[in-house]
Amino acid sequence: MMHSDRDVIVAPATPPQLRAPLAVIRVSGEGCLDFVARHFQPKGGPSPLRPRRSYYGDWRDPQGVVDDVVVVAYRAPRSYTGQDMAEITCHGNPLFVESIVDNALRWGARRARPGEFTMRALLNGKMDLLEAESVNALIEANTRYQANLARRQSKGPLVGFVNQQVEEILQIQAHIEATIDYGEEDIDALEREGLLAKMDGLIKAFARLAETAKFANGMRRGFRVLLTGEPNVGKSALFNALVRQERAIVAELPGTTRDLISEQVEIQGLPVVLIDSAGVRDTADQVETIGIEKIFKLLEDVDLAIHLDAGRGESRPYSQLTALPPEKRMQVRSKSDLADAAEKSGDGQPLWVSAKTGEGLDRLEREIVVRLAAAMEGQSVYLINQRQEETIAGVVAQLKQARDDYRAGFGEEILSSYLNASRRLLAELTGETTVEDILDRMFSNFCLGK
Repeated sequence: MMHSDRDVIVAPATPPQLRAPLAVIRVSGEGCLDFVARHFQPKGGPSPLRPRRSYYGDWRDPQGVVDDVVVVAYRAPRSYTGQDMAEITCHGNPLFVESIVDNALRWGARRARPGEFTMRALLNGKMDLLEAESVNALIEANTRYQANLARRQSKGPLVGFVNQQVEEILQIQAHIEATIDYGEEDIDALEREGLLAKMDGLIKAFARLAETAKFANGMRRGFRVLLTGEPNVGKSALFNALVRQERAIVAELPGTTRDLISEQVEIQGLPVVLIDSAGVRDTADQVETIGIEKIFKLLEDVDLAIHLDAGRGESRPYSQLTALPPEKRMQVRSKSDLADAAEKSGDGQPLWVSAKTGEGLDRLEREIVVRLAAAMEGQSVYLINQRQEETIAGVVAQLKQARDDYRAGFGEEILSSYLNASRRLLAELTGETTVEDILDRMFSNFCLGK
């Protein structure tokens, strides 16, 4: 349940359990600067805290000096939360942090919930809902690529896209309402086809946006890339080369790798869970067979499967691999250092790599990124979290149902009701209308002090 935004709230903005050179405590709410003035004594004697300037002095409580601190005060509405606010920087000893927080609690503040500072910024008009989600995405980003996506999202491209599609929905509804209110006859066949074409356009636009959720999910959990092929084609050697360490055993003996071995790496800004696997072949070895069966199960969940052959094209992808969509599999020839120029020349040749010399590794990494980021090609708008994904999936479902029912002969009133439901979902997405449980669920994922 949401607390009153009139309460004064306090929380560390840096991890309170860790000893560090510095720590920051935030307070926000009406009267919070009175609390700061009660405990903070600037060097050089008492003086009013001018907004947006830093002051150095002692933080005191009834027992004496707690620590020497730097204080920056902000007056509403020119603050992160839109309220009176202060940031107190002390030494990063958890003892000092908790003492200052305890001073605030004794004065009458309460501990902030996760994300409550940003929630107040939202409620006070300092940012919209999608910008607030971008703040959390920036904090949670594992790579610069991911951070840049979140930063670009905060500039509002998704809001612009949604507003454009809402305008299209409103035009369709206006046409329907005019027909219902003033038309002497039902919409003719030509007009019906025109409306259906517009519905198809809306569905296509939102379905394309929904596809970007796969990329966002991969960025959060790491894209799963499997190295597969027959024994002794260089999977483990390539795995070690890509993770930049001797992680997997490399030997001439077939069947050295019997289980799945994984390591998370960053490839050109993308978080990738690289998976080495057993060689796929017919075998009577029970342990090796179990490893191969694991590969077949894993194929359903990987984002990309790289099939290696030994460089002469004699190794053919197995049936479970070829059953994957073409965009989820890639053919690579290994051990290019053992091949001559004639073998590697010609149009339509697969990518050649050598774990031993490094030949082709940069090109392989670029191709992996291209394959994994295919859903983002040409996209200036994209989804960055599960809430956005679920909402757009709901919009697509409503629009498809509207189109199918209308095509089946249902009246324009039914079509308009589905369009209304779609607009309500989009309003919740952008924060034009907010529901308390949506805000609570969203901000519960934030860290304290943000």
